[in-house]
Amino acid sequence: MMIMKFLPSKALIIKINLVFLACFLVAYGALLLRPSTSVYHEYAASLVCSLRECHHKGEGGIKMKAVLEERLVVNEAKAEKKMVKREKPSFLNEMGRGMKIGMVNMEGEDISEWKVHGQIIKVKFEKVSKLLEWKELFPEWIDEEEEMDGTECPEIPMPDFNSYSYMDMIVVKLPCKYPEEGWGRDVYRLQVNLVAANLAVKRGKKGWNNGNRMKVVFLSKCRPMVEMFRCDELKQREGNWWYYEPDMDKLTQKVSLPIGSCKLALPLWGKEINEVYDISNIESSTKISRREAYATVLHSSETYVCGAITLAQSLLRTGTKRDLILLLDRSISKPKRAALIKAGWKLRFIKRIRNPKAEKNTYNEYNYSKFRLWQLTDYE
Repeated sequence: MMIMKFLPSKALIIKINLVFLACFLVAYGALLLRPSTSVYHEYAASLVCSLRECHHKGEGGIKMKAVLEERLVVNEAKAEKKMVKREKPSFLNEMGRGMKIGMVNMEGEDISEWKVHGQIIKVKFEKVSKLLEWKELFPEWIDEEEEMDGTECPEIPMPDFNSYSYMDMIVVKLPCKYPEEGWGRDVYRLQVNLVAANLAVKRGKKGWNNGNRMKVVFLSKCRPMVEMFRCDELKQREGNWWYYEPDMDKLTQKVSLPIGSCKLALPLWGKEINEVYDISNIESSTKISRREAYATVLHSSETYVCGAITLAQSLLRTGTKRDLILLLDRSISKPKRAALIKAGWKLRFIKRIRNPKAEKNTYNEYNYSKFRLWQLTDYE
């Protein structure tokens, strides 16, 4: 009875062993039959592989080389087809030849015809992040007295200016989203304007070559930013071409300022101390040959009267000879006006300008009043 009981167990074990042995033999055979990858690596230079198979090259590799060259020519032809060929502006013919011409953001434009006027220098820069919004550069509120933290602005990438030679002219393709809502607050448009302005200041020839002024030409259906390229500097316009000869001294001053209101141009206080910021060295080294003034605007509220008084006192302590002009409306009471005059301000009354896009009774309802500063034509 004991012998008969163990016989089925031995038979089962034998069957299991046979199954494992068969699996092992199949796996071993598969490994033996698999081709070695070393064959390909050893003769890689003589094999051409497609999606289906590998086969030997034609004699001397000439056939494969011809295929690659043919594809390269086709790709170049496609790239040329994508290039936009525009008619050059007629005023370009008056500028002569032999110039060094910087090209900014002109990818996709056929610039071959520009080469007859001189050497083309392609200026490269990293495009600003799409995540950077206008409100980060121009916030609604900043800590003017830096009681919490110092003010900082997000970084806007610029070219490596020192890697480029000096230029006679800069040609810039300026992005324009008009008439989309908020087109004037496009950060990429701001970046390209800044690249053009900084390039003109840092790599422009600034009146070299017998007094010829730096030339900046824009290609855009939108006007370049008047904050950098002023209306009286526009020499010619032809379709979407804008030709400027900027005042380099004024442009240099503008690019030295912070990009937006996210950072104060000149803090009232030294960093992390309670001492008034000392600008006497700046003032003493500045020769004032023209009539100039410090100007600001107060309207709709008396909230900033104390700040205006403090500002006037700080400026006068520097020994400045500039006038202090304060534009204000009738919402500022007579006692406050008297205090402002005593502080050193010369008052000029204005009529507020309403922002048509602002909601009623909001902080920015009359913020267009700042444009009244442009009416101070008796100052340079």
